[in-house]
Amino acid sequence: MKKKYLFLMALLIVGSIISCRSKQDLVYLQDVNAEVLAPEYSVKIPVYRIKTNDNLFVSIQSLNPEVNQLYNPAQTISGQQGSQQLYSNLSDQYLNGYLVDAKGDISLPIIGEIGVAGLSQSEAEARVQERANEYLKDATVKVKLLNFKISVMGEVTTPGVYYNYNSSLTVLEAISMANGITDFAKINRILVMRSTDKLSKMFRLDLSNKSFLKSEAFFLQPNDVVYIEPAKIKNTNMNSAVYGLFLSTISTAVLITSLILR
Repeated sequence: MKKKYLFLMALLIVGSIISCRSKQDLVYLQDVNAEVLAPEYSVKIPVYRIKTNDNLFVSIQSLNPEVNQLYNPAQTISGQQGSQQLYSNLSDQYLNGYLVDAKGDISLPIIGEIGVAGLSQSEAEARVQERANEYLKDATVKVKLLNFKISVMGEVTTPGVYYNYNSSLTVLEAISMANGITDFAKINRILVMRSTDKLSKMFRLDLSNKSFLKSEAFFLQPNDVVYIEPAKIKNTNMNSAVYGLFLSTISTAVLITSLILR
């Protein structure tokens, strides 16, 4: 009876050890020390091409106050407070931005329709500037992308949809936006899903190895989805409480039985 009790206790100990996970499994770039990486790891930031249904911020400033009011209706004489309020949240951005229609055009007051699909942000800005010069004197044009959003799912602290207002975004920055990975994240099988006009692409990244720095998916594109898979240990941990309760019940029963037999 004593041997059985010791055996059950040994099972509990082994189960608790198995349910533990090494911190090394959660370390990024495990093969990198304090070193200068080769040029092949310096991935060039991709140029994003404007697509249909993109939402653009377009600002046109000139010496004419009436024109400024037309293109920047919330801007006040005292400064930029009104413009900030105009784009202060996502619904305002949607309502006040310029949507690229099915033909690839945006429609601007006075200037009319301008084709921007397939252009980079700087190219679109130059095209709007060229058209504005035909109608306005000393006009200054700014064009920005409003809908650079990515979805981060799976084993991160706060999954959700995140908006980026910089010119680029890496997969590491996206995970940081979601407040980092959980203890159950499988960092050697990160999935990045990307939809284009013609097809969908899937990328697998191993964040424990520097090779992911060379991946096409290291720099994210608007509407990318980043999914962090759970490690198998998560299932073990989820069931460990049940297993522990089962084994402890048996061990208690064995102990009571042994006391009764004595």
